[in-house]
Amino acid sequence: MSKIRLFCTLLLLSLVNPCIQSKENDTIHIVSHNKTLMITDPSRGVNEVINWTVFPSIKTPYRKITAHLTMQCPDGMRCGAWDYLDYVILKRQGGVNAPVQEREIVRNLTPYGSWFGKEWKFTWTQDVTDWGFLLRDSVEIEYRHTGYEDNKTMGWVVTVDFEIITGKPVIEPIGYDSLWHGSFAYGDTLRPFETLVKPQSVKIPSETKIINLRVQQTGHGMDRPDNCSEFCPKWRELYLDGNLLNKRSMTITCGTNPVYPQSGTWIYDRSNWCPGSLAIPDIYTIPVNSQQHTFDLKMEPYISNKPSGGWSISAYSFYYKAPSSKNDVELEAIIAPSTTDIYNRINPIGFSPKILIKNNGSNTLENLQIEYGLHGRKKQVYHWTGNVPFMGLKEIVLPGIVDVNIDDTLFEVKLSKPNKKTDEYPYDNYKHSIAQKLPVYGDSIIVSFRTNNITDDTSWQIKDASGKIVFLRTPADSLKAEKLYNDTIALSEGYYEFSVNDSTNNGLYYWANPRAGYGYIRLLNTDGVIIRDFNSDFGTFIHHAFKVEKGAIVDSNIKNAVYQTNYSTSKMLGLDIVLNKPQDIVIYLTDDENNKHFEQKVYHFSPQILELDVSFLKSGIYTINLQTEDGEIIKKTMKKS
Repeated sequence: MSKIRLFCTLLLLSLVNPCIQSKENDTIHIVSHNKTLMITDPSRGVNEVINWTVFPSIKTPYRKITAHLTMQCPDGMRCGAWDYLDYVILKRQGGVNAPVQEREIVRNLTPYGSWFGKEWKFTWTQDVTDWGFLLRDSVEIEYRHTGYEDNKTMGWVVTVDFEIITGKPVIEPIGYDSLWHGSFAYGDTLRPFETLVKPQSVKIPSETKIINLRVQQTGHGMDRPDNCSEFCPKWRELYLDGNLLNKRSMTITCGTNPVYPQSGTWIYDRSNWCPGSLAIPDIYTIPVNSQQHTFDLKMEPYISNKPSGGWSISAYSFYYKAPSSKNDVELEAIIAPSTTDIYNRINPIGFSPKILIKNNGSNTLENLQIEYGLHGRKKQVYHWTGNVPFMGLKEIVLPGIVDVNIDDTLFEVKLSKPNKKTDEYPYDNYKHSIAQKLPVYGDSIIVSFRTNNITDDTSWQIKDASGKIVFLRTPADSLKAEKLYNDTIALSEGYYEFSVNDSTNNGLYYWANPRAGYGYIRLLNTDGVIIRDFNSDFGTFIHHAFKVEKGAIVDSNIKNAVYQTNYSTSKMLGLDIVLNKPQDIVIYLTDDENNKHFEQKVYHFSPQILELDVSFLKSGIYTINLQTEDGEIIKKTMKKS
């Protein structure tokens, strides 16, 4: 086992030094990679950009560090097409003569980006505070991009930004150990997993009161018979000193991904990762009193008859002193209302704000006062009760309306009185977010719902601000396949939430499953004009909030869109083209090598389902390119023989 000891005597002394110049809760941004072009190296399957980055010295105390990873499409190129493993790696610390450490800070799975337009951009975030004691002075940071796709026409532009909040640490760091690091075969009788990932015994510093066990684990490869380890539903067990610490299924749902839709198999559940997301580490906070401990990681027993898959694991045990506060709550995030990328699927809202809190005090958090509301207005006060352990996270849904009457305004939240005590660190109790004005509809709307070939997995509802469901359609309504249902719904003035849910996580259309057919759901005004259009390739759910005002005049303000319906035969391709007005359009198809195989121009085209003769095309995957007055729309399609 590779073992590293770091006793931060100078750091601990600096935390109590009254001469430190930085203020509590100052924010420092350290950018290691600034709009860096990342392309593959097909000759090796990996490509790296390594930068020396200067972080604050040991004199600056760290309260919290968040890594922000932003990806966007390069100028003159398309975004990458495949779901490749990427990493942010801490290579060396202290200078060019320092030993290579190779510590994984962030693991990223790139999205299937073929459909993304040139303006596409997305930012993910991850708490990396555990690594703070190494992110000091000169640090060599590597962004590692894997894969084999064409590097002349596609790639990514990557920014890595470390946001450092200064101040008294929640728990003071002492050191860490690396437990398991690498790719480990699974289901291979010649290389049994349990012989590769062995129990790790560590002797920890005597001052240690808290261990953060940080486990980053994702499954890759497709073997027989269970498609391990990318798609197989297997469990994992973690043990401390022979006692079960945690057992969980390694499968997570991908149909809720905020990066959607994507051009590949983004909706399929995977082993602890999804295309277009960070692989979030499991962190277990463990109180300890002894200096000797043994960690063990076990996977569900499995034997493959054609082994090829495995698990990529990076696990570390971080050692800390006792918590610095007894009663200390942090406002981790405002989930809704918010314009943050990772919360885009549940925003904007008109009622029931949602926040995420963290208990940074050693006492279990049992009650809390929350003040919240729009900037410049009287705040609501909510007294929350519950049970959150030290370092635990809790989502809280707050009562009330978010009545935004201008385009955008600030929504503010302030926490106080944890356990009816004075918060011992009040600097992280306040945040604000952007609340967006909702679309306003009249007191009668039409929900236009066209079913696909499968009618037993999709439902929709409208809910008012009190939580009452005012209209509901479910498979129990005996819906017929490929049939259009228009429901006219009268609504009182107020705020509403329209939601669609698919129990099989594949929406109303999925390009890789044309047998399921094509369906859609839209909102119309009473004149039958489309006022809101939803992409049928939505995975698990659709959220749409709106306000109703009697007599409101609602015009069509939809964005241009094209949706593939399905191949009714191997010769015809059906396209559902939605435009905000009649206009000239150009449609062409390209293959994976970007060769153009078909082009058609249509003058003064009105929204409709358009059928194209593609009988001359070979079987395979093609990209549909639609050029409109407002830009280009890209979709993927599959041609079968």
